[in-house]
Amino acid sequence: MECEPQGGVIQTESDALDLIAACGENETSNLLIHAENLPEAFYDLRTGFAGAILLKFSNYRLRVAAILDPVKSSRGRFGEMALETNRGNQFRIFPDVESAETWLLHP
Repeated sequence: MECEPQGGVIQTESDALDLIAACGENETSNLLIHAENLPEAFYDLRTGFAGAILLKFSNYRLRVAAILDPVKSSRGRFGEMALETNRGNQFRIFPDVESAETWLLHP
């Protein structure tokens, strides 16, 4: 089972905590996030937003799959971070729902 944000963008760390709570209520440690649920600040590592919410997800041991535009997610410093995180088992970026769900459901 996986948890997905329902409407709205993750604008704050509090929004990330709400997702963590929703995953707990649904007894899942898998979270699927679509690009439209992330603000532009997520892609600008200078804001610290991506790091802060990914740390929260990691602290609560959630496995998070993000479906992002491959072009946008491969730019600059964010692209470097994406390459690094895709080597791990906590957060990965995917171009489509099918590959994201496969990764989440088959650890």
